[in-house]
Amino acid sequence: MPRCVLLIPPLLSALVGALSAAAEPADVKFATVAESKSEYEKSVGPFLAKHCAACHNAKNPKGDLDLAALDPDMKATTSGARWAMVVEKLANGEMPPKGKPRPSDAELVAVGRWAHAEAKRAGRPFTRRAAYANGNAVPHHVLFDPTNIPPFDGGPRVRRLSPEIYAAFTNDLAKGKPGIGQPFSPEGKSTFKDMGAPKMDEPVTAQLIQNALAVVELQTAHKIEDGQVKGIGGTPKEFLALLDPKSPPTDAQMEAAVVKQFDVILRRAPTADEKKRFVAFTKKNIAEAGPVVGARYAMAAVLLLPEAVFRMEVGSGKPDAKGRVRLSPREIAFALAYALTDKRPDAELLKAAATGELDTDAGVAKQVRRLLDDPKTDKTRILRFFREYFGYEAALEVFKDSKDNPEHDARVLIEDTDRLVLYVLEQDRQVLKELLTTNKSFVAYKTAADTKKKRAEELAKFEREKAANPEKFKGKTYKPSGKSIYEAYGLKDFPDTQPVELPAEQRAGILTQPAWLVAQSTSFDNHAIHRGKWVRERLLGGVVPDVPITVDAQLPDAPHKTLRERMAVTQEKYCWQCHRLMNDVGYPFEQFDHFGRFRTAEKVLDPVATEKNKDPKGKPLGPVMRDAPLDAAGLIAHVADPALDGPVKNVAEYMKRLAGSERVEQVFVRHAFRYWAGRNESPGDAATLQAAHKAYRDSNGSMKALIVSLLSSESFLYRVPPPPEPNK
Repeated sequence: MPRCVLLIPPLLSALVGALSAAAEPADVKFATVAESKSEYEKSVGPFLAKHCAACHNAKNPKGDLDLAALDPDMKATTSGARWAMVVEKLANGEMPPKGKPRPSDAELVAVGRWAHAEAKRAGRPFTRRAAYANGNAVPHHVLFDPTNIPPFDGGPRVRRLSPEIYAAFTNDLAKGKPGIGQPFSPEGKSTFKDMGAPKMDEPVTAQLIQNALAVVELQTAHKIEDGQVKGIGGTPKEFLALLDPKSPPTDAQMEAAVVKQFDVILRRAPTADEKKRFVAFTKKNIAEAGPVVGARYAMAAVLLLPEAVFRMEVGSGKPDAKGRVRLSPREIAFALAYALTDKRPDAELLKAAATGELDTDAGVAKQVRRLLDDPKTDKTRILRFFREYFGYEAALEVFKDSKDNPEHDARVLIEDTDRLVLYVLEQDRQVLKELLTTNKSFVAYKTAADTKKKRAEELAKFEREKAANPEKFKGKTYKPSGKSIYEAYGLKDFPDTQPVELPAEQRAGILTQPAWLVAQSTSFDNHAIHRGKWVRERLLGGVVPDVPITVDAQLPDAPHKTLRERMAVTQEKYCWQCHRLMNDVGYPFEQFDHFGRFRTAEKVLDPVATEKNKDPKGKPLGPVMRDAPLDAAGLIAHVADPALDGPVKNVAEYMKRLAGSERVEQVFVRHAFRYWAGRNESPGDAATLQAAHKAYRDSNGSMKALIVSLLSSESFLYRVPPPPEPNK
């Protein structure tokens, strides 16, 4: 077998090494307490003495934590929860505090590995919990005070391609054929999925290598007929020249193949140095492994270059008077394409980059408008922003018992809300206000007309057969096929025209759509706390602290009580400091049940009636429910905005007040920034955010105007290089 089948060739190996530099070693395991203690004394004890003991000791136990008294034997003590908290604070960068020397990554990994291994040995495993990386941590007034705009401070960024972009990229290369695995997954620490750091571990790297070889195998598909190498499925002629077993390729032919692969994969020509290195690499591979295997490994290396896996947004050239470096035209072209679509730049974007059009903010804005106005450009990332911002796509992840509602179909409800978002975007006027207040809705819009027609035909057939044979159909009634999705919207049938207007006192925008309500529920109940947390963070711009790792956040199991009555436990002093931010702004959604259906009463268990519900032999016949009075009143507080603060009677009034707030509009702009910049906002983004909000307001709430402003902004187009490290 050729050597490079067993061992990745040198250049490819180097590339793989770069990709997997952040890979973590295998988890450690302790069979005995002695093994755990040995590792503790080796790595953890010295770490605590170096970074923590000055503040957390017997004489000065900040946070009531004396690390010297914290037993490392988690099985013999109840120290597991305390250790879990220590690891969480370290992992999230909360400790050591700002201003103190930062531990190295290796030190942090060693402590985390020991703690998790010891917890497993003790039979009390705890899981890593990453803090919600919420950009709302920057005070709102810092970002929207026009009299105090801090200097821009956005640094260079390198992040891995999103799963959607990588899938589109490899699908184009593989021409839709199966065999390409998805190496990436969202990290789940941030508001939006595509904000993850470029972490590459061993499984990701292995999948990237496998994908690269699978793509190249298709690119070099060939057969030999009459001694001639012929391509299969459009194999480039430049690659065919490498595959002839009788005629080794010339340097010129290898160079042509390298140039072709760079153009296909990276959409650019190789530099002189890249050309020289890859030609030498190709020549060596073919000499050692033969033409087919050697050529494939050589061409696969291009697919593993960082530029093919990461989004490179670091800037080029010298800093300007403000210390900023503008992204290169090529970086801007890719950034714009990836901001709106899952595809690489089209020919016109690349031309704009090559001709200097992207050197100016006006030129960038022109290209953004072109893409937004082009009906042929599939702008998938715009709808994805609203899906992730409102979070209604999570309805698919909430299990619902079909016995409680056989008509429920989360997939259809999500499609309906998608269509409503697109409908509002098509109008492009007061987009946020419309999305928060409209009583228009789509109802199973993809299938409603066909289902209605089918049911009419079924009913007519049933009536004919019943008339022809009344005895056979005696006592029988027509049962329509398919799910009655319209019941989730409070309708008695599928609407004849869509969108349909629902009762204005019942429905007001996305937050009253069944999809959103289901997404923010549990399997069997509403979740006013989750709904309130969403409103606090996504509309009011607040920060709700994560649940402490030592707290079991569960409501009492008391089916005879209303949700509000069960939530009384959250008003205890320790809990209320967080729940005061969520409960009152979540209560108005109690107007709907956990399937998103409007209601006027809450079903609770009737213990007395249930006890009496028995057959003549005394066998219980099951629970009996009763209607409890529904309290959907809420309160907006702790916002520092007099226009928002105050009680609300119902959800329709609630949504109108939120939709009319300038602060809510600005919070929406902050989230739009977060999504399209791929990072949380910082004080230095104040100018960008204020300009984006002004563009939105001046354009009568146009989403297009907001996107154009963001994608042609300082924050999107510039970077501030880090200061040079001092000489050691």
